[in-house]
Amino acid sequence: MKKVRLFVPLLLLVLLVVGAGMSTLAQMSEQVLRSAHDAEWTGLDPHVASTVSSFHVLANVVESLTTNSDSMELAPLLATDWSQSDDGLTWTFNLREGVMFSNGEEMTSEHVVFSMNRILDPNTGSGRVASVGGPDAVWEAVDTYAVSVTTAEPNAILPILLAGRSQAIVHPDSVDENGVIVVPVGTGPFTVEDLDGTISMMLVKNDTYWQDGLPLLDAVEITVIQEDAAREAALLGGEVDFVTSVARQAVESLQSNPDIVVQVSPALAYSYVGLNVTREPLNDARVRQAIAYSLNREDLCAAGDFGLCTPLYGGPIDTASPWHFDYAPYAQDLDKARALLAEAGYPDGFEMELMPTSTYQTTVRQAQVLQAQLAAVGITTTINAPEWAEWLELEGSFQYDGYVCGWNGLVDVEQYFYLQHRTGEVFNFTGYSDPEFDALVDKGRTVADFDERYAIYEEANRILVDAVPYVYFYNPAFVRAMSPRVQGYVLRSDNNNLYMNTYLEG
Repeated sequence: MKKVRLFVPLLLLVLLVVGAGMSTLAQMSEQVLRSAHDAEWTGLDPHVASTVSSFHVLANVVESLTTNSDSMELAPLLATDWSQSDDGLTWTFNLREGVMFSNGEEMTSEHVVFSMNRILDPNTGSGRVASVGGPDAVWEAVDTYAVSVTTAEPNAILPILLAGRSQAIVHPDSVDENGVIVVPVGTGPFTVEDLDGTISMMLVKNDTYWQDGLPLLDAVEITVIQEDAAREAALLGGEVDFVTSVARQAVESLQSNPDIVVQVSPALAYSYVGLNVTREPLNDARVRQAIAYSLNREDLCAAGDFGLCTPLYGGPIDTASPWHFDYAPYAQDLDKARALLAEAGYPDGFEMELMPTSTYQTTVRQAQVLQAQLAAVGITTTINAPEWAEWLELEGSFQYDGYVCGWNGLVDVEQYFYLQHRTGEVFNFTGYSDPEFDALVDKGRTVADFDERYAIYEEANRILVDAVPYVYFYNPAFVRAMSPRVQGYVLRSDNNNLYMNTYLEG
């Protein structure tokens, strides 16, 4: 914990950073929201980005064919409606007419096909190939305002999978000569201007936006303030109007402050430690199970998110979801953990490294508690907490033993399992592979009936929980804090950070 004497210079630094970011537009208009984001974005290419920090920006700049409403119901966005062929192999999407890109050009089927093919192109390196139909999917223009996609196998849930902003429709002008998107040209309510690396930018109202009367703001001035105390100080001092994250230990005091509005929402998300199953001794499922039995999840919840969470004793899905499964074998049992370690050939335990990130202090607190809990069964750990960019590089190249992280935006049951755990998927960072599990999650994509899908994923969940590539901690809550002047903002359970309906009062 930082000592009090560091607080004053830290606050002065915040005032300088925020003050330096004030633009001419901010001085001219009252409808400029000053927003402090909690982490640097790791790129603004929606087809490649994988971090919450990037999509907190991108959600306001690009749009997808379908979306989820604030109540998490599937809804049309750039597509008005869709239908599936009798054989289940082809979906047809009718497009909204009169939608303009921020460069003034109308969106047509040509742009949808371009965007989907870019995701499918191996040279792009997108982790969302499965979400647009799989590597063999064929996207075609039916006419100016309709597209079709044909998949190798029936895909009953494709409209659900397309709802994420990572499946965004972008204009080809977005892509530079190296095939990279630095700033996307999208159809969203804002455009990116005054981009300063990964620490500040201005989201400016898109005057060509297709939804009449939106957005309500002229601009959003975004500054990255990673330190929790500094972000809170900027909000309390009136230097910013809105913060995307609040230190959990500060929630209660901010809630009692009449000059601050705090929003808290249950999260379609989970916190966990991912285990590198390609390394000894973590390649032994008994060792991974021993880790799972070692944990006191109530203590992890209390330390990591100060009780704003629900412990998980099996799979990743909270009891509030219709996709919750009852299989939950991992109540803390130290004797069982020790017995499993002995059975695996490690009666005296072993050494391993835990890798949270200093950018998200919640993960550091989780790692510290996890370190103490594993010590009780003889597992000695060190903690390496790099900053976010380095952390992502180490995770992506399997240079870790156990990484501490979280997943967001999980609306459909498939989103809890497929991308993270199916063999060979880009976001499978543990190296887990099981043909039986793969067959189940593949089958789950071909079925529309809830009961039939539930039975398929219930079995997939059981296999995954027993294999333990992830040890789940808990389902957290999301928290935002803002000035009372900020109106219309909705904190969504999928953490989609939308400024479109937000405005400043008074």
